[in-house]
Amino acid sequence: MVIGIFSDTYEPDINGVANATKRLRDTLISHGHQVILVTTGLPHQKKFTFEGGIRRIPGKILSSLYGYRRSFVYNSAAFKALSMFHFDIFHIQQEFGVSIFGRICSKFFHVPLVYTYHTCYPDYSSYLSGGKKIPDFLAKKTIISLVKKIVSRKGEVITPSKKSRRLLESYGLRRFVNVVPNAIDLHPFLQPVEKEKREAFKKGHGLKGKRILLYLGRIAKEKNILELREGFCLYKEKYNDSGTVLFLVGAGPLLVPYKEKASSLPYAKDILFYGAIPHEDTPFFYHLADAFISASTSETQGLTYNEAMASKTLVLAHYDENLAEYIKDGQTGFFFDSVETRAEKIHACLSLDDKAKEKRREEAEKMNALYCSPERFYKRIIHVYQKAIRHQY
Repeated sequence: MVIGIFSDTYEPDINGVANATKRLRDTLISHGHQVILVTTGLPHQKKFTFEGGIRRIPGKILSSLYGYRRSFVYNSAAFKALSMFHFDIFHIQQEFGVSIFGRICSKFFHVPLVYTYHTCYPDYSSYLSGGKKIPDFLAKKTIISLVKKIVSRKGEVITPSKKSRRLLESYGLRRFVNVVPNAIDLHPFLQPVEKEKREAFKKGHGLKGKRILLYLGRIAKEKNILELREGFCLYKEKYNDSGTVLFLVGAGPLLVPYKEKASSLPYAKDILFYGAIPHEDTPFFYHLADAFISASTSETQGLTYNEAMASKTLVLAHYDENLAEYIKDGQTGFFFDSVETRAEKIHACLSLDDKAKEKRREEAEKMNALYCSPERFYKRIIHVYQKAIRHQY
């Protein structure tokens, strides 16, 4: 097939949609398909470019939204370049500039369309409302209305989990939605990290002899960092553990205020913010940790848990329907649903003996490998493409 992918974010951006788009592209190419990716330009790019099958359209930097870039909904140079191909399918990854351009191209070139709903946008309503109660309620209603309108358009629809499909149904959507979990390249996380390298990092950052409870992701409201911190403090108080630290890795709009606020807490010395890291360094931090923890319920799939499990790192998560497909409480990970149970599950996880920990790591690795199988993903995505082609003609 000749496949066009349209995404408003791609490498070097560090986020779930950019990673999912790369894995989709790589998987399709590895099976012999010709893939043309259309995405936003690199920072400060002024002209349309084409290199290595990737077409980049210049865009405006959104400084208030993690520095993402937004392209215009139409680019004549890109349109002319795409007209030279005979596409079998267009796959739209998002809802904005480049993705709208993909819908325009689909209609004009009469190419069947597939759209993936990656992001639970109502969880991000605070970016529109400023976090105020009444404006936030109105923002959520507006977002839900827009999402329903977009998803109801012509073409096949994909979501990465049953949870996100049920969310769409709760918005009043009355159409079939395909569930295809995103592909994940687990290989970088399977490689062990030398003990000497881990110990050197710990020594250099005052972590020698400490157990590390790792959070890796955006430092933002929708990630429930405050709830995570509260549960950690309760654990420290209840179990009198002076040897464990909460190590938060990542950047985001609330990094500075959260860091400043944490400095005044009773356990401030054990709550450490490391900041942003390059994506290629993420396997090291998973291997560095004794356990990975997150209180976020805004994920549509939960890729960080898959990465942690592939790294053979124990995982603790706030219960969410999409995670229950591969995290089994007490077997392949630990679920909590409140501040109190968060403290209890941290204790249950960290107090396991070495044999029990290894057993859970092995079970988690097996479950995770099955869930993230590239061949399973490929068969599902091709099935959806074939459906879109049949319905078009």
